[in-house]
Amino acid sequence: MRYYSTNDRYIEVPLRKAIMQSVAPDGGVYMPDSIPLIPRALFTHIPKMSLTEIGYVAATTLFGSDIPAAELKSIVADTLTFPIPLHEVAPSIYALELFHGPTGTFKDVGARFMARLIKYYTSSQFGEERSLNVVVATSGNTGNAVANAFANVPGVNVIIFHPQRSAMRVDADAFATIAPNIHPIGIRGTFNECQQLVKMAYNDTELNERLSLTSANSINIARLLPQTFYFFQAYARLAEMGLSVDGMTIGTPCGNLGNLTAALFAKQMGLPLKSIIAAGQDNERLWGSIQNGRLAVNDFNDQALSTNLSRINALIQTSPRLADNIECHTYTAEEIAEQIKDTHVRYGYLLNTRSALAFKAVASTATDGSPRVFLATVRPDHDSPPAAAHRQIPMAAHPILSPVYADIRRYLIDRFSK
Repeated sequence: MRYYSTNDRYIEVPLRKAIMQSVAPDGGVYMPDSIPLIPRALFTHIPKMSLTEIGYVAATTLFGSDIPAAELKSIVADTLTFPIPLHEVAPSIYALELFHGPTGTFKDVGARFMARLIKYYTSSQFGEERSLNVVVATSGNTGNAVANAFANVPGVNVIIFHPQRSAMRVDADAFATIAPNIHPIGIRGTFNECQQLVKMAYNDTELNERLSLTSANSINIARLLPQTFYFFQAYARLAEMGLSVDGMTIGTPCGNLGNLTAALFAKQMGLPLKSIIAAGQDNERLWGSIQNGRLAVNDFNDQALSTNLSRINALIQTSPRLADNIECHTYTAEEIAEQIKDTHVRYGYLLNTRSALAFKAVASTATDGSPRVFLATVRPDHDSPPAAAHRQIPMAAHPILSPVYADIRRYLIDRFSK
């Protein structure tokens, strides 16, 4: 299959290049030129299928034209070594628990799949001589999941920018002890500033050519598409219970819109989703609404290298009725805290802050009795520090980041160029 840039439909590359580059030369993100329908037989047999069987069918549907079946089966099996259970929290409301992987977050699925796919593509059969350098910014969850997934993968370095003096869920020292190919870089600044430095690196054409940089967040198609597995797993486990699942509602917390985008991909593949609810926190990212057939958001994640917003709008442009399936909800920190308390008192279920966003979103929607599923994305004891108010940092002329980036650039070239 070919993958095109969301900024220019005529820029097309094969899967391998889309993964290795992550971002298109024009700054767009890659999209598959078509979304294949999953075999209808899946829905007949899905109640009796295991997670790895479901993942293999979904992966074959998405990647089967590019990767041999035996190799893809091995990648899926090695990725999904932990359960993704469905737990009823309240009447007709279910938590799809995505936090049972090695680092306790939903990011384990995509990061592990991507690492194994890159390992396949950097193997000797493809004649790769240069190392691939994966660069990420983190306040804890992403860096930990990516470091764990890529530990000791031959020919790949992982460079993690993290706030040196900020509280993080994962001790920064842990990154350096995972494996020799994991390289943490502490930045005397905020997480947003770490994101900005990563963005500056990716926009540096010469640096990209010298170091072969790629991203491991959900803008990389290899990390995004495996997130579709979640939604077929939710359908399967509801069907296994004997519930009528055609028309279920999905709620997800949103950072870089990866889970929302993956849910839309799953729907386009044939999964009968009625409504997909994206929940955000107001002091972190302000949600907008569907306007004129496009998802519009206010002041969304300006520091990120790129977002999945352009993918969502590309999907809507191809299938305008998708817009009718998306809802955007925003909650305050106080509302989230109250939801965590109320859910624990009433149902005995402890929510993480991000999971509470999704629970509140599905609980607040009208229902016809169809099941509602929210993504429990992070272990309850893995809450991140409270998000700071959003800050705008002009990329080209920031008086602090410019000299910092110059120093980092020299270090990266000295350390990783060959």
